[in-house]
Amino acid sequence: MPNVYTYKARDFSGKIISGQIQADDINRAAEMIREKKLILMDLTPGQVKKKSTSLFQKKSISLKEFAVFCRQMSTMTNAGVTIISSISAISTQAENPLLSETLTDIAKELESGKTFSEACYKHKAFFPNIFISMVEAGEASGSLDTVLSSLAEYFENQSEIREKVKSATTYPTIIGVVAVIVVIVLLATVIPGFAEMFAESDQKLPGVTIAMLALSEAVQKYFYIFIPAVIILIIAVKRWSTTTKGRHTIQRYSLKIPKFGVIFRNSAIGRFCRSLSILVGSGVPMVQALEIVARVVNNVEFSSAILHARKGVTEGMTLSQGLGGSPHFTPLVLHMLRVGEEAGALDDMLSKVADFYEDEVKYTVDRLSSIIEPIMILCLAVIVGIMLVSVMLPMFDMGNLVQ
Repeated sequence: MPNVYTYKARDFSGKIISGQIQADDINRAAEMIREKKLILMDLTPGQVKKKSTSLFQKKSISLKEFAVFCRQMSTMTNAGVTIISSISAISTQAENPLLSETLTDIAKELESGKTFSEACYKHKAFFPNIFISMVEAGEASGSLDTVLSSLAEYFENQSEIREKVKSATTYPTIIGVVAVIVVIVLLATVIPGFAEMFAESDQKLPGVTIAMLALSEAVQKYFYIFIPAVIILIIAVKRWSTTTKGRHTIQRYSLKIPKFGVIFRNSAIGRFCRSLSILVGSGVPMVQALEIVARVVNNVEFSSAILHARKGVTEGMTLSQGLGGSPHFTPLVLHMLRVGEEAGALDDMLSKVADFYEDEVKYTVDRLSSIIEPIMILCLAVIVGIMLVSVMLPMFDMGNLVQ
């Protein structure tokens, strides 16, 4: 069984790296470290790091983390560092335990003689389909460094778009939750005091006040049922959204949401064009590329249209003809695809279309974010205002009666 050694070394940029390595003896460990293009500074026998069993340990890798990994791989391979040395160096510095563990396994597969794409395929649950296919195409064409650079740009761009969309949808959610909490607190603590006062005055109350008092009474009586019911509903919806049926239903209806539907549609089109451009430009056959993109596009409506087009391509149709029957691809996209096919530069045309729709998504999200903030604050103010009006109207009437 190999021994574990703890080492400290300096990389090609002068940065000090600490980590652990498994080897038969200390001499072999030193040799393996030098093979990684590292300057050994210290090497001592060590103990295997125990895997964390914390409930807060990451069990997945985010798109942003994967984009960083791709950029690191691209930078190191372009600098002439071998794949195995790049993987080993990144695995020792990775903060995400899952990423570190996976890359360590990848390094072992590479040491056993497997190619990078073969090693990644063994971890296909971790690596996206587009990554594995492009790495395989890059190895076959001898342009792996160029492919890794394209992948780095692709995942960085996708990460940026996802963060923008998440930011635009998170703010309304937070304001909505705050509004609900404020309303519940007012109904449970403030309104009951006024209800007693109005009952003693024995005056006729406005309709808005009667409705508010009834709602307040319901919250007080059924508070112990309401809160658990809301929690159970949230958990049930969250679990349902992870099922295939739930996820597909959400993806379908997300395209119909006012304003946000346009963002989701343009995002899917941009992802389709960018992914297909990279795959076709890397030499992946069209039929195989469409199959991969159908899984990457992350929307069941677009996936169905792409798979339908794939079937048409196998029967001799062009891509633009295959997508022509789908209502989700705009006339602009279809026209640009036809131009690219006729000019024999489909990958370049797809890249330009992707640029356009990705910019549209970023612009729409930025514009929507600037508009939605005052709208949500206004909605919250209206809700609180209605509650105040329902309380103040009877008090004005009481004042008039006293006069």
